[in-house]
Amino acid sequence: MPYRLISSPLAKKCALSVTLSLIGVPLLASSLSANAKPIAFAEAVTIMHERDATMVSTEVYYAPKVWWSLGIADVKMTSDNKQHEMDAKSAQFNFLLKRWNMPNAQANIFASAGLGWADSVKQGVMGVMHPGHSVSQTARYSESARRFVLQGDYETRQFYSSLKFDVQQTPLFYDRIDTGQIGFSPVAHDYDDLAVWFVAQVKKYRGMTDKTEGGAFVRLFKKNVWVEIGVTERRKLQTMLMVNY
Repeated sequence: MPYRLISSPLAKKCALSVTLSLIGVPLLASSLSANAKPIAFAEAVTIMHERDATMVSTEVYYAPKVWWSLGIADVKMTSDNKQHEMDAKSAQFNFLLKRWNMPNAQANIFASAGLGWADSVKQGVMGVMHPGHSVSQTARYSESARRFVLQGDYETRQFYSSLKFDVQQTPLFYDRIDTGQIGFSPVAHDYDDLAVWFVAQVKKYRGMTDKTEGGAFVRLFKKNVWVEIGVTERRKLQTMLMVNY
């Protein structure tokens, strides 16, 4: 007996409901994108460049699946007194540990691990001692480097919060940055809209620089492009650019 298409009003209504539900999931995920993530979506390339007075980082990742990505990271750190600099380049693996998809919100936990090489320069190293005075020298180091990152976020279409722990480690040096952010958007935005967010931030540095610093910035994004610009409490500029495609 040949099959016939069911064209009753009830069937059409059910089909429309299923279709809208399937469309709504990715649209919700796209609109809830107030946090910089190492994984955007499956088969996506993510490029991130972040800059402030202490750190400059450039990261490029490719995500074959929605739950993991692989790429490279270049992180440069400079102490406040300019006496110590480190440039660490590494291959990095990012993994989505857990995602919660809620009707009007989303939460994520990501973990990252990187392995590479770091070049360090340290000024003011004491050299040969002479009667009555000492000689200050510059020491240069090249050594293996490891990076570990754990970050989590919770966001709705108008509220956002995140916490990130970022560790750079070599046999001689250890640097860690803990970052907490909380922000809001005046209006709920969709994927095609220009989203405007106001974000407050606190960073705790340990290692070559030991300090806790607050800041505030404006975050703008539309579709797959994200830009943020702001200042720290010491009136230092901080910027970030992220592109997904």
